[in-house]
Amino acid sequence: MKRQKIEEVKRKRLKYTLKYVYENCEFYRRQFSGIDLDKITPETISKLPFTTKRDLRNAYPLKMSCVPKEKIVRIQMSGGTTGQPVIVPYTRKDVEQWKEMVLRAFQIAGISSKDVIQITPAFGLWNGGFGFHFAADAINAFVIPIGAGNTRNQIRFMLDFGTTVLCATASYPLRIAEVAEELGYKPSDLPVEKMLLGAEPWSEELRKRIEELFEARTYDIPGLTEMGGVGTVGFECPLRKGLHMWEDNYIVEVVDPKTGETLGEGEEGEIVYTAINREAMPLIRYRSGEVSEIVAIERCECGIEHMTLKRIKGRTDDMIIHSGAKFYPSDVERILASYGITQYKIEVGSEIRILLEGENSILPKLSKDFREFIGINPELVVLSKGTLERFEGKARRLVRL
Repeated sequence: MKRQKIEEVKRKRLKYTLKYVYENCEFYRRQFSGIDLDKITPETISKLPFTTKRDLRNAYPLKMSCVPKEKIVRIQMSGGTTGQPVIVPYTRKDVEQWKEMVLRAFQIAGISSKDVIQITPAFGLWNGGFGFHFAADAINAFVIPIGAGNTRNQIRFMLDFGTTVLCATASYPLRIAEVAEELGYKPSDLPVEKMLLGAEPWSEELRKRIEELFEARTYDIPGLTEMGGVGTVGFECPLRKGLHMWEDNYIVEVVDPKTGETLGEGEEGEIVYTAINREAMPLIRYRSGEVSEIVAIERCECGIEHMTLKRIKGRTDDMIIHSGAKFYPSDVERILASYGITQYKIEVGSEIRILLEGENSILPKLSKDFREFIGINPELVVLSKGTLERFEGKARRLVRL
């Protein structure tokens, strides 16, 4: 899609969606009271108030739905283990939109009906596996909807059925590699050629480690349930220079997490999404909590003309502030993974302690890098291999004491 066309579609769909939510959702009627919606464009969308996760919790179960219950074909639930659940309803059109967005990712990654696609995220209220399944089914690929857990069985199926594409959380390939070696295989013995990894921030250094282990190509697939699920909002550039955000379906802003002020290219902040092609519960200016920055609006070298964002660095509530330094777990991972360390835990209290599985001999280098690149001097604790907890879903790296 050419840039001019993208802008035309954005403008048309935003105008329609604002009118639609105003007429069909009491929450947005209150939110937009006194605002002339006819004057709101993609350029002036910042004049509208934010929608927050608290708003969604307060709307439980379906108070923000724009359609009658009879038109809802499924629900999914946003991640999080505390507080009132965040429920996201879908109409048939919404499910199709989710599928179409993931199909874009498949096309960019060169995934076809000839592939054997193993889907390891959970199939349940968390949206993890479904988007992958809808798209894989649509192209008539060989689908293994195995879901989460039982890593030995995952490896067996990879070998027995010749899995070529692995869909997983970003940290799960590390667990697969570890168990494969316990079973007597090199990770590169597995037939996987491509991986679509998401659900959590992961560094370029971790990418390099995964690709070296498996001799496979990895792609970052962003997405959040509130916008429809994993794979809906964008996909990694074929040249892997950033995430292309599907602006014909979502208006994407980056704002200052404290002030809410809109930021420009190259300024790091919180991503705000407006869904302009969804039916059951299109959210307007939703504060995602994700941290990134706009790389470019113009056409990428890969040929895609949708805007480019940096890969997600973390979440605003995961930011660690210590002795004047501000950083995210992904900053720690970047340093550790450069030394081949992929199993770690960050404990944050009055001091910072990093538990890691590695060798004592590299501690001086690690300490130097943490001081130079992050500005911290954490206590480093080396543990023997296998000591730290392993994860088959999202890895929990940060513990606040």
